[in-house]
Amino acid sequence: MAELDPIPTETNDVESAATVSVSSPVPPNRPRKVRGGMWGPLEIGAVALGALSIAAVGFLYFLLVLPSNQELAKNRSEADRLEAELVSARSKYGQITTTEAQVAKLLTSVDDFQTRFLPATTNGQTALYQRLNGLIRGYGLVNTSGPDYAPLEIVDVNTTQESEEERGRAKFRSLFPGVYVTVTLEGSYQNLRRFIREVESGREFIVVSSVELAPSDSDGQKQQNTQTAPAIAGGLPGFNQPVVQPATQLPKPKGKMHGEVVSLQIEMAAYFRRPDFAPMAPVTKQ
Repeated sequence: MAELDPIPTETNDVESAATVSVSSPVPPNRPRKVRGGMWGPLEIGAVALGALSIAAVGFLYFLLVLPSNQELAKNRSEADRLEAELVSARSKYGQITTTEAQVAKLLTSVDDFQTRFLPATTNGQTALYQRLNGLIRGYGLVNTSGPDYAPLEIVDVNTTQESEEERGRAKFRSLFPGVYVTVTLEGSYQNLRRFIREVESGREFIVVSSVELAPSDSDGQKQQNTQTAPAIAGGLPGFNQPVVQPATQLPKPKGKMHGEVVSLQIEMAAYFRRPDFAPMAPVTKQ
């Protein structure tokens, strides 16, 4: 019965190794290249796009930014100029409050000028004559010509017919009457300078228009006499005769020395108060 029993046998189940198929990320139909390099179509497109962007930025800079900077610098310069003009105007006209006040100030200034510096015509002419004569005598000057006095009338725009002499003095005519003085004096240079200084620094309103200095003809030049060498008596012809020097040497010409006489021709214009002068400044309301 034992033979009939099945004999247990050890069976080794060999498990077949299952093959796992892994799908490749590279499609099987992609063409393979042995050496393609780093510059593919995408890289070339990216570089081209970057270069185009840089060119566009440079074009916009030269087209928009650079002209704007130049315009900004120009506007700043103009603003600085206007600021300087504003400061200058404030320094000159900063005290102006109203038009009436400024007009009153200007009229007061004109009245003060005529009152302080311009004498009346009659008194001014007499004082001018006396002052010039006193200065001439005081500094020991010699009056060789003049003084010649020519009246300077008030400027009239309607006057068209004028003589040559009047046309030459027309530039000294103004809103105030005056007299044009021409005089020629002789004296030392130092005294002539003092005379001109006294004329310019006096209380009279005098404008010196012309000053001309020249050597005086009154002192003259001394005559130079030349002496020839006398001939030697008994000289034999054909032999060289000794040269005899003149008895006196000729003096060398000299220039003007300190303190010598000089001629001065001076022209000046003196102005006086208007004959119809009256205070024009209006009375300010309290």
